[in-house]
Amino acid sequence: MAPPVQAALVSFSATGRITLNSSADSTIPAGTPWTFELIYNTAAPDLDFVLTGEADPTFGRYTNEGAIPAMTFFHYRAGTYEVTLDEPADFALSSDIHITFLAGIHAIDFNVQAAGLFPPLAGGPVSFHADFNDVTHLALLSDALPTNTGISSQSFQDSSVTILPPNGVILGSGSDMTSLTITPIPEPSTAALSLLGALGLLFRHRPKSSLSLSGSGVR
Repeated sequence: MAPPVQAALVSFSATGRITLNSSADSTIPAGTPWTFELIYNTAAPDLDFVLTGEADPTFGRYTNEGAIPAMTFFHYRAGTYEVTLDEPADFALSSDIHITFLAGIHAIDFNVQAAGLFPPLAGGPVSFHADFNDVTHLALLSDALPTNTGISSQSFQDSSVTILPPNGVILGSGSDMTSLTITPIPEPSTAALSLLGALGLLFRHRPKSSLSLSGSGVR
C-alpha cells in the first residue's frame, strides 16, 4: 500500500448504492446512488481519555470539542436527498470519529449529528453513521486519523454507510460500495499566497489614490 501522507486536512470519501430502506419514508429507495465525503484535520487531538479516563493507544476519539476541530466539512447525497456541513460549528457536540485499533478489530466509525441541517425524513430529524471494518489489519496503522492514500474499498471487508431517520435505517452496505478514497487536501503554495497578498495590496491602494486625486481637483 502507498505510504501515509503528511497533511493537515484529509478527505475521506465513498460512493455506492442504497442496499436497504427500512424506514417509513420512500424518498431514498433501494438502488439509489449515494456519495459522501468528510474532511478531517489530522492535527485534531485524540480525546479518548474523556471516555476512558486515560490515553488509550487502541482507541482514538476525535471531535470538534478540542482546540483544533476534527471535522471541517461533510456532504452526503442520495438521489434528491442532500446535506452539506461546511464549517466546524455545523457539527453538533455528539459528532465524532472513532478509530478502533484492537488486536481483534481495526475500524473507523463516523458519527455526524446536525439535526437542524439534515433535511427531515420519515417525519423527523436525521443523523449519519458510517463504519469501515478491516479484518485483515492491513489498512490502519494506529488509532490516529488515517492518511494512507493507498486505502480503498477493498481495504475494508465489512462496511456500511447509513442515514438514520426516527424509524428504520437507510443503508448502503459494503457489497454495494463502488469506491473509497483518502485524499490529502494541499495547502496553498507560498507563491500563490504571495500573489494573493500582492493583489490584495494593489486593490486596497487603488480606491485611496482615486479619492485623493478627485479631492484635489486633478483631472
